[in-house]
Amino acid sequence: MRHRGVTLGLVAVGALGVGVWAWPTSSHVADWSDDYQPVATTAASDYDLTPKPAPEIAPGTVVGTAAPPGWSHLVIKSLPRVRADHRAGLPDITIDKAGWMFTAFLADVTREPDGTFALKRLALGLGAKGAERDVIATSDTARQHGVPLGAFGGLILDKGYAVQRKAVLPLWSPAFGLLDTPVWFKCGDTNRLVRYRYALLADRTTGTFDVLMWSLGADGPGCGWLAEVVRIAPNTIDPAELVVDRRKVTFGMPTDDAFAVEQLPPGARRPLPDELRPLAGTTRFTPESARDLEAGLRRLPREFLSP
Repeated sequence: MRHRGVTLGLVAVGALGVGVWAWPTSSHVADWSDDYQPVATTAASDYDLTPKPAPEIAPGTVVGTAAPPGWSHLVIKSLPRVRADHRAGLPDITIDKAGWMFTAFLADVTREPDGTFALKRLALGLGAKGAERDVIATSDTARQHGVPLGAFGGLILDKGYAVQRKAVLPLWSPAFGLLDTPVWFKCGDTNRLVRYRYALLADRTTGTFDVLMWSLGADGPGCGWLAEVVRIAPNTIDPAELVVDRRKVTFGMPTDDAFAVEQLPPGARRPLPDELRPLAGTTRFTPESARDLEAGLRRLPREFLSP
């Protein structure tokens, strides 16, 4: 293996698309906390409008190609890897570590005692392959759950969780929730940190569940800001192929923004309607704006949403 110039492994962090790739010694994650200050209101609301961190999947949970026991939906499982035509000249250890970790996003829609359905919870997690199965793990629990850490595995998971914990739930209700999570994305000829926004829509009568997502854009211009909305099909497995900015790799050592995805996760897609864009980009919701965004998403063409 070609280890020259490599002292630490690439770190895969974040969630749901690819997340963030960084060297342990040069991590950079934007702080968006000021964007999520709750709006003061006295109006009654079915929505919880106090922004909250995303819950985490319990270590030891096995995540295959469908929802594990105790959950109704595997929203998306991402398997980051360096794209084949971008591997030349990279150290083998960098390429190997790019495919070591996976990310997972679970949701739970349950039937209530009165016969209606409710969006009860979601959770994010990171893990790697155990003896035979993909298992959610932290650096402290990996060996307990049969996940060999090998070289740098503990650092990879620690960095991954540090960035995953930047994810925010701006609003929540029994029928509608939002999740924002950071991802490195190629914008023109540079990589920028963007937020993927996932909208979870549950039908309280039938239990039908839809997941839509779009990009909130980057720290700078571009990056498909609110350009299109993607419907994430149930049990989506995202190969999350990474492209490399060679200017950010020196003697085989990449900076935190050297690797990025250049497209949104797989799924049916359409332009985000112009009238929805102001609400779709909001990070501070009132009961009225939350209701209007939910209604606007539910009005998308029925062929785009679940039958």
